Amino acid sequence: MIRRSGVNHAVGQVEERTIRIKPLSIEQFVGMLKPGFAFSRISDGGFFCIMGRKGVNCDNSPYSPEQASALIRMIEDDQITHGITSIALRVTRAVDWLYEHNIDIQWYDADVMNKASDTGTLWPFIEFLRTKRSLIVGAAHLDRFEGFPITSHVVCHPTHAFEEVDELAREIEFRADRELPSTILLCAGQGASPTLVSWLHRIYPEMILIDCGSLFDPYVQVFSRSGHKKRGWNEYKRLGRLNFRESIENW
Repeated sequence: MIRRSGVNHAVGQVEERTIRIKPLSIEQFVGMLKPGFAFSRISDGGFFCIMGRKGVNCDNSPYSPEQASALIRMIEDDQITHGITSIALRVTRAVDWLYEHNIDIQWYDADVMNKASDTGTLWPFIEFLRTKRSLIVGAAHLDRFEGFPITSHVVCHPTHAFEEVDELAREIEFRADRELPSTILLCAGQGASPTLVSWLHRIYPEMILIDCGSLFDPYVQVFSRSGHKKRGWNEYKRLGRLNFRESIENW
């Protein structure tokens, strides 16, 4: 549980503000992956956008009022499971914003997949995906990814995917209706991925929808996060053998 103090100006007292965050092991997360499960993630960039920050995030993805509104609707969607990252809690006023807007939901640890990836324990998730038909939505570099069967790859802009979210939704529906995947994996950035999880869950209420963030990037030598760059390709080759139970060097 994350706590932050706030002042109740009406009575001049300090209030304790809290949000509930449920930790998850990768095995517990995989156990949640049943038909109808929809998992959406929000991190620091998402909350900065909601709070009105101008410009772009660390990935050069632009903030916008439209994206902020979509993210708020996602947070208020009680039909999906919500994940929040630790960095969002450290560097933004996420707790205060949720408290001030009277949003009290069960949050889960959105870092669960990345933590497993970085410790070489992601295999239960990969093993699960190897039994499914997955459609993936992400930048063009994910064409090189071969970690599990992919029925189709809907390519999005690497930094401006939210600006094309309507077109992406239509393309996903077109592919899904023909290919009948059981799982859709969203790797389309801070605005598009969580928005699409919420939208698509209404259209495909029995499908598994997972916002994976940048989880697969370093395994195709795209180091989109500072942690990826610090570890480097040699470390991800080692992690790949643990996480995928095979060499990833020839993907």
